[in-house]
Amino acid sequence: MSLQTKVINLILLVFLAYGALSYGVQRGFILPSFLELEREEAIKNMDRAVQAIERETQHLGVSATDWSVWDDTYQFVQDRNDAYREANLNVQALEGLRVNLFYLFDRARQPAWGLLFDLDEEEEIEIPDFSERLAASPLTALTESDAEVEGLLVTARGPLLIAARPVLTSNREGPVQGTVLLGRFLDAAAIAEQTRIQLRATVLAEATLDPEQAAIVADLGDGGETLIRAGVAVDRVYRILPDLYGQPALLLQVEVPKAISARGQAAVRFALLSLLGAGLLILAVLVFGLRRMVLVPLQQLTEHAVDVGQRGDLAARLTLERRDELGVLAREFDQMVERLAETRKALIDQSYQSGVAEMASGVLHNIGNAVTPLKVRVANLNGTLHDAPAAELRMALTELADPATPGDRRRDLEEFVDLAGREAATVLEETTGQLSGILDQVDHIQRVLNDQERFSRAARILEPVSVAELTQESARLLGDEWRQGLRLETTESLRTVDPLLGARVALQQIMINLLKNAAEAIREQAPAEGGQITVAAGPEFYEGREMVHLRVIDNGVGIDPAQLTRIFQRGFSTKGRGSGLGLHWCAVTAAAMDGKLYAESPGGGQGAVLHLLLPRAADRPATPAIRSGD
Repeated sequence: MSLQTKVINLILLVFLAYGALSYGVQRGFILPSFLELEREEAIKNMDRAVQAIERETQHLGVSATDWSVWDDTYQFVQDRNDAYREANLNVQALEGLRVNLFYLFDRARQPAWGLLFDLDEEEEIEIPDFSERLAASPLTALTESDAEVEGLLVTARGPLLIAARPVLTSNREGPVQGTVLLGRFLDAAAIAEQTRIQLRATVLAEATLDPEQAAIVADLGDGGETLIRAGVAVDRVYRILPDLYGQPALLLQVEVPKAISARGQAAVRFALLSLLGAGLLILAVLVFGLRRMVLVPLQQLTEHAVDVGQRGDLAARLTLERRDELGVLAREFDQMVERLAETRKALIDQSYQSGVAEMASGVLHNIGNAVTPLKVRVANLNGTLHDAPAAELRMALTELADPATPGDRRRDLEEFVDLAGREAATVLEETTGQLSGILDQVDHIQRVLNDQERFSRAARILEPVSVAELTQESARLLGDEWRQGLRLETTESLRTVDPLLGARVALQQIMINLLKNAAEAIREQAPAEGGQITVAAGPEFYEGREMVHLRVIDNGVGIDPAQLTRIFQRGFSTKGRGSGLGLHWCAVTAAAMDGKLYAESPGGGQGAVLHLLLPRAADRPATPAIRSGD
């Protein structure tokens, strides 16, 4: 089998394996995710239908409350006065409320007035013993002023959504004199149109359930769960609604087209076809490229090597003009054949070989003489440069670059840098003559040093930040352990104060540092219980600008007045174990955002307040304004 056939077979095998893996991923993970999404959507549609029915019932409850909490109604259920009846209790009242049922019951659960009306046919509905059934139901057994009953009642004319409220005075005072009942027949078509789903409602008391529906009711039971029956084109979702007595009353069915899974299957097919097309295209390109760039030139090189070996013609040349590894191999092969021819010629002329050996020995000797002093100069130069204060100079330059470096320290550093520079100049003058042979290496080292001295600074984006959200997020990022034995209180002022303008991540780090320092101060002062941190905020006019003033207050060990300004210095810590970098970084970062951080404390053991001032977000829009290194 030729190398070309092996390569093509290997590529085919790789693509087949990748295709099988991709098919498995599509079928095993991606398509099931579409099916799960479709299932969730089906359950959401059923939830929307149930919520729509509940909203209808709640609206009835609101209307029932309007009628029940009324002095006129309160008086009517007691004396049955004609004025109230003529003015309010009529068909027009039902039409205005868009209800099919309006009943008033007195304290003895006797109907004072009632009407069951068909709004579409505009006629009264007669249901035998209906008022007696209402009187015996929980709807009329309301004795408390805050009692209310809502739910579903199955009637001979279909399921009825009904709400009952106790009759009270307009001031919601009792005693309860009766009950107001409002009801509306469940219109599945209207709810389906409202929620834009395909909804069907079947009364379970009917003997018309088909075998499939009966099986579904048996599977659902009375637990209020949802059942999904998957079909080819449509998923059917079922749920049972209970009536006022908690008994299964209504079977809801929602049909959900399988659009999501159809799109998922189409996406999987498209992905597989795209993979197949791309694989064939890549295979063709690889085969063409390998033949042109590797296989054909390699075959030429092989045939040439076989021909030279068989004929022994050391004068034959391949002359393969290429710039890649095969071209290098061909040229090296030609040179090897040429060297072999020279070797064969040298064997004939031994004296010439001896001369060449002598010349080679002299050249090697001269090279050795030249290398030895060069090695010594490089070693001397290495020792000299190794003793130079490069590391100290770099540290000094780093501190000089830091704007927080004190003035006296800066002057010492500048003097040190000047002396170190003079010493470095002397070293360079002494070693100039030794650098001519190693100029490339010195240039490279110089480039590396120059690169190390260059750095870029990423800009921070200033944006409006809610003080309440900032405090909440920072406390959450700190975790739960720091709160043990502490109570964090956030005042209402955090939600009413204007947003501040700053870099969100930097502000979070500042707030985390302030909360953490407050917690540590409390634990040094108080036992495991009784510590409190309060975060408050408010507006403040500072240096001619409107600012947001944020305060973090603790009841910890407090701060010695002599240390109120030193706690923000680099390396200073009142704990004796900290790095002294946290509050320093916070103060520098706040200043970089045109703000200010300062501390206040009555003294040791009396707690402390850390004040953070930052510009209001309304003062200027979000903009990249500060740099991370500032």
